[in-house]
Amino acid sequence: MSRWSQYDTDEERLPEGMQRIGYDADTQTYTFRDADGSIWESAPGNQYGQLHRVNTTFAPYGDDAHDATEPLHTASNEPSTSWRHEMMPLLNWFLLVGLFLLLIFWFISGTTKRVEPTACQDHSSSYKIMSGDTCWAIAEEHHVSLDSLLQENHGLDCEKLAIGGTVCIPRV
Repeated sequence: MSRWSQYDTDEERLPEGMQRIGYDADTQTYTFRDADGSIWESAPGNQYGQLHRVNTTFAPYGDDAHDATEPLHTASNEPSTSWRHEMMPLLNWFLLVGLFLLLIFWFISGTTKRVEPTACQDHSSSYKIMSGDTCWAIAEEHHVSLDSLLQENHGLDCEKLAIGGTVCIPRV
């Protein structure tokens, strides 16, 4: 049977003089102190791996020039992340919502039919369809039969008359 070790202890994983001093459960970061007294943090969610310096502290023994109670300051030499990097999940969400809305508007505009004006022949006159018009009412208003109205307008669907469209009325 082979021997296998995960090297999970701090002595095996950390450089010499480095010691784990804390863990923040909210940010899931581990805090370490090296032999010089500098504070280091791990990446969120990683116990080990690449560490970045948070602060340089001074040893409190016998050094009166520096107060041991100085607040910790973040190092300014770290590259700051851009707002795009921080807001990327939100930007992706807005992109998906925008594409969804664009698709909905495209679908809605595709279902509405544009009404093209009909060119009538010499023996007929054009009539603009208004709200409430039916094929029967148009034929009676112009004193023509329904059959002659349908013959003059090939493919006319009396169930779907478009308001603003035109039909050709045969002259009597």
